[in-house]
Amino acid sequence: MRIFPRPLEIGDTEGFTGEKDIFGRQELGSSLTSLVGLVVDPMVIAIDGQWGTGKTTFLKMWAGQLRQQGFPVIYFDAFENDYVDDAFAALASEIIGLVEAEKKANEPKAREFKAKAVGALKVLGRSAIKVGVKAASMGALDATKLSDDIVEAISDEAEELTDKHIGELLTKQAEHRSTLQGFRDALRGLPGILAPAPEPKEGEEAAKAKPLVFMIDELDRCKPLFALALLERIKHFFAVPNVHFVLGTHMGQLRNSVNAAYGANINANTYLQKFISLTFPLTDHGSYQYDRTAIKYIAYLQKEMDIASDDRDFTENSVRFAQTYALIHDCSLRDVEHFMTNIALAAAFTTKHTLRPAPLIAGLSILRVVQPELYIRAKQKKLTHEEAEKAFAFEYKGDGDSELGYTQWERRWWEYCLNKEISEEMEQNFRNGIYNHYIRDRFSIIPLIAHKVIDNLVPSQKNQ
Repeated sequence: MRIFPRPLEIGDTEGFTGEKDIFGRQELGSSLTSLVGLVVDPMVIAIDGQWGTGKTTFLKMWAGQLRQQGFPVIYFDAFENDYVDDAFAALASEIIGLVEAEKKANEPKAREFKAKAVGALKVLGRSAIKVGVKAASMGALDATKLSDDIVEAISDEAEELTDKHIGELLTKQAEHRSTLQGFRDALRGLPGILAPAPEPKEGEEAAKAKPLVFMIDELDRCKPLFALALLERIKHFFAVPNVHFVLGTHMGQLRNSVNAAYGANINANTYLQKFISLTFPLTDHGSYQYDRTAIKYIAYLQKEMDIASDDRDFTENSVRFAQTYALIHDCSLRDVEHFMTNIALAAAFTTKHTLRPAPLIAGLSILRVVQPELYIRAKQKKLTHEEAEKAFAFEYKGDGDSELGYTQWERRWWEYCLNKEISEEMEQNFRNGIYNHYIRDRFSIIPLIAHKVIDNLVPSQKNQ
């Protein structure tokens, strides 16, 4: 068994595969591929999803599909690179890196782009030059990405540039605009050498080169100022025909970044509309319960982590309880992964002789991740029946055997352990079921399981 799923390794050109595309997002990827292939005007597309909804996996699969079809693609992790002083240098170095990786560095248009990037970096000031110096001297940027030409030029300029010179540069706005426009013009020519259009046959219209697709992932997790700087640089310097940007982000968190940078009074949504052309949410479109993303992921984890015990009913009932909870509460994939790890540990380190009712094991595993304050109350024998009913939404009963929903047996286990007033029949039925576990009183069951099973990785003893 595994207590964590294996990291999903996705090759650069792998694309969407039946084995790994467990949420069936290939159709969305194909639609987006058609979109970026048809539209010439520069676009900034946001793939919107909360943390833990599979944005990174989707972007990497889509990047592979694009590469399969001949699109030049860059994947950039903003969170891993937010130490960089200047967003322009970060973006430009990634483009140069792709040019060099595609062995196009000696093309005239590629050399022109490098030269224009140097000029733009000079214009943008000392912060961009500091990045270049770090690239040359300390490796803050990968020197294979920031070309040797740029490193050398920036290093020379860094020695000579003074505050006086910067002040003089700031007075030459027309010259600056010309320099930056030259950079944009040079960028416009890159898709033609990275993915040149095939020669048209006689009588056919000339095909256009495939656009460059620049993916920026984890924009919601990086430093707010760096995230906003990336958006600003894209809009002002990289918005040219046949170059599209794709953002992997949670729009809600990105709006928080805007407010953190500019104050709560700014309309963050309006601000972001200046930079983002289209937004596509990674939402759940499953018509049936078992087609929902979280439900599929739980089934995948059960198989991937090889969750099993000496009692198949215990495993299946625990998984079903988790699926019902995830369906009702629209859990993130990160939360699902964490509470399924707890269930896997409980299955591995207990036996059929352990007191481990599946509704309690699964429920406590979930609370430990999703509502830790209630989990602490449960361990302290302070959790009430009303709190548990509300936390799990026990009123959700599903619709027949084929539908997910809490069963009477699942609800009654929590009622027996928490409700102060129960019927004599319930008291007798449950007491008969646990008579050989030497339980002091029914209110001790949940704290006991929390301490002895959920929080304890030591294999249990018989009749624990």
